[in-house]
Amino acid sequence: MTKMKRIHENNNKKPFAQTRIINLTSIKLTQEQTQALNVGPNFAMEQEPNKYINDLIIDTENAVRYVDPKLQNTYRHMTMKHIKQIKETNKHNTLHKRQLYIINKLRKMLQNNNITIAKTDESKVRVIIDKNDLIEKVHNFLRENNIRQINKDPTDRYQKQIQQAIQQCKLLIEKRTHTYLMNIKPRAPQLYAYLKTHKENAPIRSVINNTTPHHIK
Repeated sequence: MTKMKRIHENNNKKPFAQTRIINLTSIKLTQEQTQALNVGPNFAMEQEPNKYINDLIIDTENAVRYVDPKLQNTYRHMTMKHIKQIKETNKHNTLHKRQLYIINKLRKMLQNNNITIAKTDESKVRVIIDKNDLIEKVHNFLRENNIRQINKDPTDRYQKQIQQAIQQCKLLIEKRTHTYLMNIKPRAPQLYAYLKTHKENAPIRSVINNTTPHHIK
């Protein structure tokens, strides 16, 4: 039983299970679309055999060369038989093809309606929201916390100051260790917006990625 079939059966067994999707838009989702979103963003779709079968043949041939020459053709025959079974199985895997169709249709729907899927405080819950509404929530957060926008990103200026300070400390820092003390390609920290769905109007909780600035190495 494939992973897709197990998920499909579990969704059918638990029709009243708590949904992981909160829809804040006027777009109506079908039951199939909701089930596709409920599997979560970490779910990996199985690839079609045509996308990986050539690599499988090459890897098998490289492995067969290390086998006794008298047995090589036997292993090649076994491999081709197995590959043929994979192709035949995929022809009848209508559930997998249907899932791909639903996901592609969802992607187009999101793009055409300027909609995005946002994270929440609850790790497994996702929110379908208009991009403009999400941007407005971020702006509200910035205004409420007296955060102002600056005209220029100061990252390059700070990076130069750090470089100059390290170069001036000749007695304390050896020249060969300079590159180990600096972030070569620093970037300003990014703000990510997580929605607090348990609060009125679902304000955001800011999460700052502080691993890329100039002072982090």
